[in-house]
Amino acid sequence: MPMLNEIRSYVKRSAQVIAQVVGIDVEVVDARLVRLAGTGVYASGVGSSISEEGEVYRHVMDTRTPLIMDNPREHPLCRDCPNRDECREVLSVCTPITDGADVAGVIGLVCFDERERQRILDNRQTYLDFIDRMADMLSHKMADRREHARAEELLDMMMQVVDVNNRGIVVFDAAGRVSFINRQARRELDMETGAGLSDALPELQVERTGDYVSDLEEFVVNVHGMRRTLVGRMQDLPPGSSEFSRVLVFETLPRVARRMSQFADGVERTGLDAILGRSRSIKALKAQIRRVAASTSTVLVTGESGTGKELVARAIHASSDRNDQPFIAINCGALPDNLLESELFGYTRGAFTGANPKGKIGKFELAHGGVIFLDEIGTLPLYLQVKLLRVLQERQFCRLGSNRLIHVDIRVIAASNENLGELITQGRFREDLFYRLNVIPLETPPLRERPEDLAVLGAFFLNRYCERFGKQSAPLHESVLAAFREYDWPGNVREFENAIEYMVNMMPDGGPVHPGLLPGKLLDALGRASSAAQPAGESEAGTDPQLLPLKVLERRAVRDALQHFGADTRGKKLAAESLQIGIATLYRKIKEYDLKL
Repeated sequence: MPMLNEIRSYVKRSAQVIAQVVGIDVEVVDARLVRLAGTGVYASGVGSSISEEGEVYRHVMDTRTPLIMDNPREHPLCRDCPNRDECREVLSVCTPITDGADVAGVIGLVCFDERERQRILDNRQTYLDFIDRMADMLSHKMADRREHARAEELLDMMMQVVDVNNRGIVVFDAAGRVSFINRQARRELDMETGAGLSDALPELQVERTGDYVSDLEEFVVNVHGMRRTLVGRMQDLPPGSSEFSRVLVFETLPRVARRMSQFADGVERTGLDAILGRSRSIKALKAQIRRVAASTSTVLVTGESGTGKELVARAIHASSDRNDQPFIAINCGALPDNLLESELFGYTRGAFTGANPKGKIGKFELAHGGVIFLDEIGTLPLYLQVKLLRVLQERQFCRLGSNRLIHVDIRVIAASNENLGELITQGRFREDLFYRLNVIPLETPPLRERPEDLAVLGAFFLNRYCERFGKQSAPLHESVLAAFREYDWPGNVREFENAIEYMVNMMPDGGPVHPGLLPGKLLDALGRASSAAQPAGESEAGTDPQLLPLKVLERRAVRDALQHFGADTRGKKLAAESLQIGIATLYRKIKEYDLKL
């Protein structure tokens, strides 16, 4: 639609004003020669086309110049007009209406009286200037309308983008009332999207709590009497720039916690598949996890250090209905008591000296809707055990420095490598807390009790570190697996993984992975174990080579010779002669086997 037609009502009012000012009839046509406005004899023809008799206006638009015809019927432009013989016009003044680079139409002043004709001719330039300014006025109005249309289009587009934004957005007017709320905000706040929405908006009240989480400000929103905690940013708009005053962009706390938990730990695998092994004990553990995953009961995971207790907790979370909610882990033994309390329960600003001036959200609150994993629970101080017991019983707590109760929906999984029963006897752990935690007990088996899993674990870690270090992978030699089976692995899977990482660092690209790459500590332990297990008088040659690799024998021989002759220069010379090797070879073996002298 032509822009001049879009301001039709304004054109009509302008034509009436012009007619009253100049005292003659006025008509306005658009670029298609359709009459948009007219006064006097032209009023009845508004909306009709004058293309047959519009040669004069067509000429004005083509030349883009004003025109005065003091005798229209005799003017060359009027010779072919079909209404020429009936025309009563004695004078007309026309000027083009421009729309940027285009011509939008024409304004025409038409005289039917000789006295009016003479008056205009006597003041020709005045009338030309006047009609030209009227044309400029309409041009500016079209420009304003176009800018307004663009602004409305942009606003509409922005509102569409805002409405599909995955964050909640609330816009406030100058009086502080809610004037717009997007689709995500309505979902997060459980507001109906139907006819009742307009009634719900005035009831939406937003209050700052003064606390922050991850640099996002915390707000409490009251909707229909229900209070919800949100985090986000409130942006004040420049005064007078629009009818709006502030914009709130927010997320719910569980969504922020979920995002933080996804990026904080960098755990590669979290489901049952992350628990590697084919042994009977591992299969039984996985079956237990599947059975208890759907429950909300508290779980206590026990086992030696390095057996994968956190993997069990993550597998429970990943197998449960809460798998799309946060998993928040905290090691209770890794923080001092005063920091541990604030980490667990959070604090308000000014709660204690050295606290973040913005306050902080605690782990329990971040875990809302999901799972919190409390590792090394046996190290928790007694006064915090009391607070934890209350959370388990009532699912509510207060931040440090606040008396506002915070309700949480969480599943608690605790873990310990200590005997909690002994800690209870020693008065270091509360018996009532133990029973609250030990609703579902799970135990992770030590690595020495599942030697059949060594090959699976070895292949997995070998591939991981070969890929990480840019080396071509190679299979583990059977003699290496034999050495692994002879070792007790007091550090369990964690120590085993470290051993594989060491061997990948030491091995040439593409392998082989042989016993000589074993860490010195492990070789030393295997050598001592072999010596202790060998009956008196039995020669080394009689030892099963699958149980005692050649490198173990060689390392032990070098070590024993140095212990016998001494580690000084003379002793090393005698040791080399005893071993029938050169002194340079002896020094190389000392370095290769990392012998501490």
